[in-house]
Amino acid sequence: MFTPTRHGFIRGVDKIANSVIFAIGPVFIILAIGLIGMAALTYFTVVFPYFYQWDDDYIWTKFSYYAGLLFSIYMIVCIFFHYYMAIRTKPGGVLNAGTAETESDDPTLRELFIELEEYQVFPKTCKKCHLPKPERAHHCSVCKKCVLRFDHHCPWIANCVGHFNHRYFLLFMTYLVASCFYFVAVGWKVFLISLDFEAEWNYWMPRPYMALSFLLAVAIGIALGGMCSWHYYLVFTSQTTVEFYNNQYAKRSARQKGEVFVNPYDVGCLNNFRQFFNVGQNYPIYTIFLPIPILPSGNGKVWEKNAMQYTTVNDISDDTD
Repeated sequence: MFTPTRHGFIRGVDKIANSVIFAIGPVFIILAIGLIGMAALTYFTVVFPYFYQWDDDYIWTKFSYYAGLLFSIYMIVCIFFHYYMAIRTKPGGVLNAGTAETESDDPTLRELFIELEEYQVFPKTCKKCHLPKPERAHHCSVCKKCVLRFDHHCPWIANCVGHFNHRYFLLFMTYLVASCFYFVAVGWKVFLISLDFEAEWNYWMPRPYMALSFLLAVAIGIALGGMCSWHYYLVFTSQTTVEFYNNQYAKRSARQKGEVFVNPYDVGCLNNFRQFFNVGQNYPIYTIFLPIPILPSGNGKVWEKNAMQYTTVNDISDDTD
């Protein structure tokens, strides 16, 4: 049982922690750019010349050399583009949708209430910032504001992951994880050479940097690969991290009542995927592979729902008999 003093202490510690996370965000960005940059430099000065060796006598080696070079540059561009966009794109606030609109285009409180009343009889209000709270929006305790389709606050981008930048965040992780696995696949032999100090080393980058970059690629590939897979699961089921835990609680509560909870925003794996990446209707699917700005589907305040939102076990059994 929490006493008022203990509760106040926990709230104070929580505020301090959130303030620290908010303040050190730029440090995490500099660290991330430094580590990725070091690994990229190691790749182009050690791994690439070792794996893609030029030979004038064989046309295949020339083709693989240029193909490997173009692919490597493409991956680097995609990584830094999506990382930059995830940092610079506003996730979407209640009064600022996060697009490239000017301040004069932002809705007033009255206009926002009118907009939400078109879809909700009694629009919700955030208990912390006291602003209208659209569906799927949640309050970020670090940024101290409500974010549209809030997933989490990421210190590595010093920004919230929300409606307008979640796509960039996920594609950044995707390209980074793929690059890590590629680095390990083509660089493991030269990594072993770097550990043998008796072996000849004719590369500009010192041995320790090669060893560090390889171990970093393994660690990031495994750790971030798990997180990336998790986010793809959320995409295909049309959930955010916050909604997943809320939905798990709703499922347990419904089960105790003999009912079944259905995620109202789940419109099928394929449609969920199209909606998240905004492909199929507004943009071609190949835009996922291009480092170009793509707006998300919708305004982040009103969402399409499936026909079967909340039903009882008896209703389901009747339909399946």
